[in-house]
Formats: sequence, structure tokens, C-alpha cells
Amino acid sequence: MKDIKISKKSDTLLLSVRVQTRAAGNEIVGSYNGALKVRLTTPPLKNRANRQLLEFLAKCLNLPPRNVFLVHGQKSKNKTIGVQGLSKEELLEHLTLHMV
Repeated sequence: MKDIKISKKSDTLLLSVRVQTRAAGNEIVGSYNGALKVRLTTPPLKNRANRQLLEFLAKCLNLPPRNVFLVHGQKSKNKTIGVQGLSKEELLEHLTLHMV
């Protein structure tokens, strides 16, 4: 989990995420080329996968949905997610707890 790219800009942590859509379940499965790898059940249509990703991460991180947002990669498998309200250590701890 230490190889996941996390940077900080102001009061926001920037998390690199690689998304696999149309999976059997929503789950965090580890890392992929420096990004957190997340599997989601929804297809990448009409922004549904992005919404599901943000909701899923907010739930895993025990944060309100407004504290987890898309920064880059709206139409890409590679995304940058902004997270507010956690330290880098807390973020890694929550992600590790929810990894399959």
C-alpha cells in the first residue's frame, strides 16, 4: 500500500486511483502502477462509475460524500481523487482496512 501515489495540496490529499468497471463487486484490490486499484460494479456510462467510485471511497474512508471528489480523469480509468478531512496516515489506514 506504500507505493500508492498520494500528494497534498493545501488541505486536500490527492489520491491516484485506477478503476476497473463491470466487476462482480465494489472492492479495493491493491495497487496498480502507483495507483489504488478499485473494482466497481457499474459500467462507465453517463458518469455512473465516477459517482459510484466517490460514494464507495467516502464510505470506506468514513467521510461525508462532499469530502471526496474527482479532480482529474472524468473519462479515464486513471483518476485523481481529492480527499479532505484525513491525514495521509489515516487515509492509508482506512484503505488498508477495506482492501480485499
